[in-house]
Amino acid sequence: MTIQNKQQPTQYTSQIIIKSLEGGGKHIFVRCKVGGTKSLMLIDTGCSNTVFDSGSEVFAGIRLHEVKGANKNFSLNAAIDDVKIGKIKDFAIGKFKVNINRGVFISLEQINSLYESMLGQRIIGILGSDFMRKYKAIIDFGKGSMSVEN
Repeated sequence: MTIQNKQQPTQYTSQIIIKSLEGGGKHIFVRCKVGGTKSLMLIDTGCSNTVFDSGSEVFAGIRLHEVKGANKNFSLNAAIDDVKIGKIKDFAIGKFKVNINRGVFISLEQINSLYESMLGQRIIGILGSDFMRKYKAIIDFGKGSMSVEN
C-alpha cells in the first residue's frame, strides 16, 4: 500500500485598491512586482484573458513573439491587431510568485492615458478571469483583499 502525502495549496492574500473615477465608477487594482519592479494591475473579472502592456518599461527585457492567425481576438469589441506573446519571470502579487509562460501583450496606451490623467498612475496590465480561475482568486470587498492559491 502506497500512501501519498498530497500537499495542501498555499493561500496568499494581498490588499486591493479601490479607486473612484469621475462619473461614479469604481475600479479595482492590486500591487504587483515584475522582476522586483513595483507596479500596478487593474483587476477585471469580466476580462477573459489577462493582458500586459507591451509598451511598459517593466517588460523591456522580454522577448515578444507576434501572434498570427485566428488567436488574435482577445477583445469583445474588436480584433486587436498587435498581439504578442512572451514569458514573464518573477511575477508576484504580494508573496504569491509565479512565472507566466505565455503572457499576452497588447498596447494599453489608451487605457493608461485615462488612468494617468485621472489617477496619476499607469498600469502594467489587466488581471482577467483566466488568472482568477487558475489561481482560485477570491476578492473580499469587506476586507479589501484578494486571495490566490497555488
